[in-house]
Amino acid sequence: MTTTEPSPPATRTLNPRLALVLLALPSMLIAIDISVLSVALPQMAADLRPTPTELLWMNDIYGFMVGGTMITMGAIGDRIGRRRLIVWCSAVFALASALAAFAVEPWMIIAMRAVMGVAGAAIMPASMALIGRLFPDPKQAVRAMGAYMTCFLTGMAAAPLIGGLMMAQWWWGSVFLLGVPVMLVTLLAAPRLLPEYRAESAGRIDLLSAALCLASILLVVAALKLLVNGGWSWTAGAAAAAGLGLGWVFVRRQRALDDPLVDLALLRRPGVARVMWVLFLTALLMGGTSLFWAFYLQDVQGLSPLYAALWLLPSTVAMMCASNLGPWLGQRMAPAKVVMISLAVMTAGFACYATATSGPAGIAAVVAGSVFATAGIGAAFPFLMNDVISRAPQERAGSAASFVQTANEIGIATGLVVLGSIGTVVYRSRMGEDSGSWVDGFRDAVHNPELLQRVSESFTAGFRTVGLVGLAVMAVVLVLYAARVRTAD
Repeated sequence: MTTTEPSPPATRTLNPRLALVLLALPSMLIAIDISVLSVALPQMAADLRPTPTELLWMNDIYGFMVGGTMITMGAIGDRIGRRRLIVWCSAVFALASALAAFAVEPWMIIAMRAVMGVAGAAIMPASMALIGRLFPDPKQAVRAMGAYMTCFLTGMAAAPLIGGLMMAQWWWGSVFLLGVPVMLVTLLAAPRLLPEYRAESAGRIDLLSAALCLASILLVVAALKLLVNGGWSWTAGAAAAAGLGLGWVFVRRQRALDDPLVDLALLRRPGVARVMWVLFLTALLMGGTSLFWAFYLQDVQGLSPLYAALWLLPSTVAMMCASNLGPWLGQRMAPAKVVMISLAVMTAGFACYATATSGPAGIAAVVAGSVFATAGIGAAFPFLMNDVISRAPQERAGSAASFVQTANEIGIATGLVVLGSIGTVVYRSRMGEDSGSWVDGFRDAVHNPELLQRVSESFTAGFRTVGLVGLAVMAVVLVLYAARVRTAD
């Protein structure tokens, strides 16, 4: 039977709120690094002269490694100690960031970004698992999770602005140096502010399971990216088949091991599987609809990239506010009721998308839809995340956190393919079966007002259909969560 270390003395954690700040700062940095490189890529490409393939890997490898190694790193944290893993990986992240800043070859950027991705994949689940240790009261834990997610979302939203400001003053390497001081602070302060926790008698990491997990997730995500960028191809199909096949082998292996990398028994606990489906489906919808926002605002409405970004600010602010408002409401009413209301608000967002038009009034519907959708998931997510982590044994909380985050990553990538394909089918049915993608349509219609009007209306029809699909999926989500409430312990 697995035993765990006793709780550390209360004096080890001088201030839980200060410890939460220490956990949240790296999460903000990890979020920034997911997208900040896109701002620096043009200058990096001019200096390092990468091939098109190298340029693609420079941008994508970080996210691939975060998604592909998170389950393994979550399990490692449970075994060697979450605080210890945070300290080690903060040092690794800082070193890799410094080396990337002064890279002289594209392969150096790719290698260091891969190392940063693995380090980030280790820090996030360990941090979320420690939140439950710092805040044992369920209501406090949800509030802390909301604050943690606010920092993560702030990093995602602020990344382009931060990158632009740094590029205006310094060279492209400055976007990597941003991470060095944050990780050094974490490295130095974590031993004093964070409690340690690990499964004392847990077995060794099964290396074959880790390899199967990494290969499966990378192949599936790569296949989804290929489908989004180039449509169906034998390469994408083969990657998807191989990834799913390795995933099946991975699941079978976990069921046979006495000490699995991922404890699938967690899914058999009351309500957990339903919550995981809720998280996956909402991530699918959020990822898929994000594909349409930029095209709608810039190509249909004719806004500049700056004005389009400003129109998306309300949704960013709504999500950050809601991720704190939801836990606040959870202290004044039943948490399950807060989640149901939040999911209903999210549903209203897709109803707004379903009314979008290509005319000037349509922008109000799309902006309102993005505000409702992001606010709804922002308020519900801390509860949903805590619902899964709190039901896992303490010795596997890091593994549970990584399991949820990986489901979100795959949900987002799946949404890009599924909803993007639905929108494309509707677009082509309006434009004619021999038409290409809407990307080609908008490009070809730049100097042809009549064609632009037709392309805009066809694209918007696809967007409305995606909104209707979102409504149907959210109806399933609401039923799933209602069933989870009925099966609660």
